[in-house]
This record gives sequence, C-alpha cells and structure tokens, in this order.
Amino acid sequence: MLSRFNRAILKKAEQAIEHLINKVRRNGSRLKILIILTCVLMFSTNIIAQQLDGNRIKAAYLINFIKHISWPNEKNKKSYRIAIYKDHTFYQFLARSLKQKIIKGKPIAVINAQSINEMKTADVAYIPSKENNKSHQIANALRGHEILLISNNSKAKHDVMINLKQRTPKSIISFEVNKSNIVYEKLKMSSELLLLGGTELDIANLYRETELAMQKTRQQDIELKSKLSQQQQQLQRSNKLLKKSKHQLVQSKLQLAKSIKETQAQKLALNKLQQDALKKQKLLTEQEKKLTNISTLFKLTEQRLKQQQQVLAEKEQKNKQILQHVVDNKKILVSQNKQLEEHQQQLAEQDKELVNRNQTINSQQTYLLITTVLVVIALLVSLLLVFFFIKNKKTNSELNKTLASLENTQEQLIQSEKMASLGSLVAGVAHEINTPLSIAITSNSLVIDDTNEVKQKIAEGSLSKTRMAKHIDKVEQSLTMSEKALERVRILLSNFKQIAADQVFDDQRTFKLGEYIEEVMMTLSVEMKKHHIEYQFSAEADIEITTLPGAFAQILTNLLNNSIRHGFENRQSGKINIVLLVNDINSDDQDWAAKIIYQDDGVGMNEHILNNIFEPFFTTKRGKGSTGLGMNIVYNIVHQKMKGEIKVSSEEGVGSTFKILLPKSI
Repeated sequence: MLSRFNRAILKKAEQAIEHLINKVRRNGSRLKILIILTCVLMFSTNIIAQQLDGNRIKAAYLINFIKHISWPNEKNKKSYRIAIYKDHTFYQFLARSLKQKIIKGKPIAVINAQSINEMKTADVAYIPSKENNKSHQIANALRGHEILLISNNSKAKHDVMINLKQRTPKSIISFEVNKSNIVYEKLKMSSELLLLGGTELDIANLYRETELAMQKTRQQDIELKSKLSQQQQQLQRSNKLLKKSKHQLVQSKLQLAKSIKETQAQKLALNKLQQDALKKQKLLTEQEKKLTNISTLFKLTEQRLKQQQQVLAEKEQKNKQILQHVVDNKKILVSQNKQLEEHQQQLAEQDKELVNRNQTINSQQTYLLITTVLVVIALLVSLLLVFFFIKNKKTNSELNKTLASLENTQEQLIQSEKMASLGSLVAGVAHEINTPLSIAITSNSLVIDDTNEVKQKIAEGSLSKTRMAKHIDKVEQSLTMSEKALERVRILLSNFKQIAADQVFDDQRTFKLGEYIEEVMMTLSVEMKKHHIEYQFSAEADIEITTLPGAFAQILTNLLNNSIRHGFENRQSGKINIVLLVNDINSDDQDWAAKIIYQDDGVGMNEHILNNIFEPFFTTKRGKGSTGLGMNIVYNIVHQKMKGEIKVSSEEGVGSTFKILLPKSI
C-alpha cells in the first residue's frame, strides 16, 4: 500500500514540476515563478496529506496482522472481531472499510469498545495513543483471553504485543513486535510478519535465528549419525556372536545326537553282556555243584579204596579181579582229575573275563558322565543364545527409534534449508535495493538544496534566467535519475514479492518459464556479484507451463549455491549459463514441454561424487556447515513435486551440467 502511495505522489509531483517548467519557459517573470512554485508546494502538501492517510495504513496493518497470526481455536471462529477502544473516528473508518472484507475465509466484525470488559470478547484489541496511560491496566485485564493487543506509539512496550510507531504525523508508520507476549497468549506468528514493516535489523535477527536453528539441527544430525554408527557396529558384533553361537549349537546338537546313539548302543551291549554273565554264572554254579559231587565221590572212592586195599591186603591173593577193578578205578580217577583241572582253568579264564567286563562297564559309566556334562553345557549355550537374541531384539528396537528420529531431523533440515534460502533471498534483495534508493535520495537531496538556493535568490530578487535554466536542468536530471532508481526498486520488489510468495505458499499456477527464470536469477544477482560470477540466459522460445513456481525457484537457488560452494571454491570468478529449449525434446516414454540446461565452468566432479550427488546427507564439506541435502532436495522436487526428470554430467576441471525436463502441466 505504501509503495502505491509513493508512486502516486511522485507521479503528481512530476506532473506539477513539468507544469512549472512550461510556465517558466513561456514567461520569465520572477513574480509569476514565485506564485507557481508556491502553488506547486501547496498542491504537493495536499497530495501527501490525502495519500498518506494514517487510518488507512493502520487498517492495512490490522488486516495483515490477522493474516499472519493464528489463534488456538481459529477453526471454530465464525468471524474475526476487532475491538477499538474509545476512538470513535477510527472505529467508523474501520467499520466502513472492512464492511465486506473476508480474511482467511471469515468476515470482519468491528466493535466500538467503551470499557475493558467489552474488549474481552474480541480477537484483536486496539488502544489509541490518547489511551496509552491505561495500556498496563488493559493488558492485565486481557491476559489469558487469547487476544492480540495492538497499541499506537506506546512507551510501555512490555505490556503489548504489537506497537505501531510514527514519529511525526508525516513520517512512515512502522511497527514493533513483542514475540514473548504473543507466545504467552498461545498465539502463533508467521516469520513473514516482520517483513511487512520491520526494519532491516528485524530481518537480520530472523535470518540469524534460522542459521542458529540449522546449526543446532546439524549438530543433532551428527550426534545421531554417530550413535547410529556405534549401534550398527554393536549389531554387527552381536550378529557375528549369534552366528558363531548358532554354529556351535549345531555342532553340539550333532555331537549330542551321536553321543545319545552311542550311549543307546552301549546300553544294549551292556544288557547283552549282563545277560551273558548271568548265564555263565549259572553254568559256573552248576559246574561247581558237579565238582562238589565229584569231590564227594572222590572222597567216598578213597574211603572205599582204603577199605578195598585193606580187603586186598587181606584178600590179595584171593581176588585178582577185584585188583584189576581198582586199577580201572584209578584210571577213571586220573581222567576225572584232568577234567577237574580243565574246569578250574575255565573258571580262572571266566574270572579274568568278568574283571575285563567290569572295567568296560566302568569306562562306559565314565563316558556316560562326560556325555551328561556335554548336554548340560549345550543347554547353557542355548540359554546364552536366547539371551543374545533378546538383546539383539532390543538393539533393533533402539535402531528403529533412531531411524525415525533421523527421518524427523531430515524433514527439519529440509525446512531449515528452505527458510535459509528465503532469508538469503531477503538479504540479497535488501542489499540490492539500497543502491537505487541511495541514488534517489541523493538526487532528491540535490534538488532540495538547489531549490532552497533558488528560493533565496527569488526572495533577494537576484535570480537570473541562466540560474533558473541551470536549476531546471538539474531538476530534470535528478528526476530522471530518481525515476530510473525507483523503477529499479519497483521491479526488484515485484519480483521478490512474487518469488517469496511462491516459496512460502507453494501453490501451482500458470506462468511463462523464461520470464520466471530471469526474475529468480535477478533476485540472486547479489550472490553472483559477490562471487564475481558472469551469468548468461538464452531461450529459443518462451513457454507457459502449469507447475509449482516456488519449487522451481528453490531448484535454481540450490543449483546456484552448489556452484558457489563447490564448483567455484578457491576461485576468484566463474561463469553460469542457462538455456531454455522448448522444441524437439526427445524422450523414451514421455513428451516433455521444456528442457532447462544449467551449466557452470567450475572444478567439476569425479565419478564417486557424480554417482552419489543426489543421495541424502552426501557432502564433500562434512563439518564445514554443509548438510548434504541441497541436491537431494532438488532431486525430490523435480521427480516428486514437478513430475519431471533431472540428469547430471560432469568432468573434472571442465565443469558440471544439469539437464531438467518438465511437463506442460502437473
């Protein structure tokens, strides 16, 4: 609104001065010149008084404040209520101006509040300068009611949220923001609010806060990556231990199965040996009984032999047949003795065999004990594996949480990169505007000084035609310089407003691609001048496409920053060439509407960097303020948001080339 007022004032002033020049040329009378100058000055004063209407500016500020402030229950509001405290004139003007005004889909209701209680039902409360002595009382009464409190030239700035400032009735109205009070009332303020009327210091503070937030986010990202690396190493070690334990468990199971089979076989053999031993013990018992019977028979035989010997001694001569019978019995006895010796040898061998079998049984019992110990060890290994499995599961859960935190951090870094580029754009435009504004101010100052000198000569009656002609020439030159400088400011502000709005709201619209490329690169001219970069743009023809202009501006900004930070590092100058092609664009599977070729003559990239340039968090400036997200954001914007394609080619020492293909509409 202020820029339109200033342009109208300058236009009318120019018309008045041209009229003055024509009058002077037609008539050189000093008296007529004085009368005409007086009329022009009075006319300019009336124009300024009419155009710079303070109520209109305040009304415009109130509308913009509502646009950039969010209330907790804003969705449930049917309208926005503005309470004007004891200022009937401003109330009538505001009610008449906002009668049919719609903001964020809701109408505006204006209240003429005569008491503090009437202000408690409003969303925005305005205190005029004449009631500033009650600002502390009003602030205490409205605290906790979620009301945006606005004052006019108040000195108690700690009580209000937004304070309008105007040093003199003719000076420009600006405002101050007390952010802590806004946050205390649970209201949310957009970062673009300061750009409406804040000073350059406010913009610098906003940009500094953004940089600090980015540094903090980068530090958190580095810490999270370090933790993730440690956890991954721990997970690898756990996996190795788990594999080793599984292998040992398999071997233990195989050995256990083998031992169980051998034990079963040994048990069967032992049972068979025990049965054989029982049978042999039975046979031995029977043979012992037979041997006992034979011994008994032998004793009886000996007794009988003695008796027979006695009888033989008595009847030796009487019975030879009986003697022969005794000889036969002796032979039988010898054979029986031999049999007895053989049986004794067999018994000795059987005793030895029993001893060996007892030793075998003892060794088998020892082997069975060892097998039992191995089974117990295998069970302990199984328990250890279960413990490692549970621990591995917990580690995986922690890794999942860490990955989720990294994704959130990545989103925050993307938003921080976006806000940083917007802040850099604001700083660049502000710097670029300073030069034409300084030219306009200097030329106007020269005209004012020369006009005062002419007025003094008119008052003294010593003004000559030559001096007046010289004054008119100087006025013409100054006005021409001022007009060119202000036109430059107008173009810069127009481009900046459109590009900044595109980046903030991210809505799609139809625009001419070639003109928009030139507008974006004009806003980035400060960065290119700072690094001595020559920029050239050419287009075989312009084309209208329907896409996201803010996303496209972000692509050009990130490509330029990538060239400055990496391509032109340690170099005093560089060249950037952008070409727009709209005819004969061939593709395998889609008909593209436009092809943008971005080329720089920087240091280029090797094969490793070229293969990983679009990967998230990949950077060659680790620890030097680079997040590694710039080119990843470009890739995601082109493929996901703008439904296009991007390709990169580079050669070390020659430079890099980015080719972007875009459809007619998304």
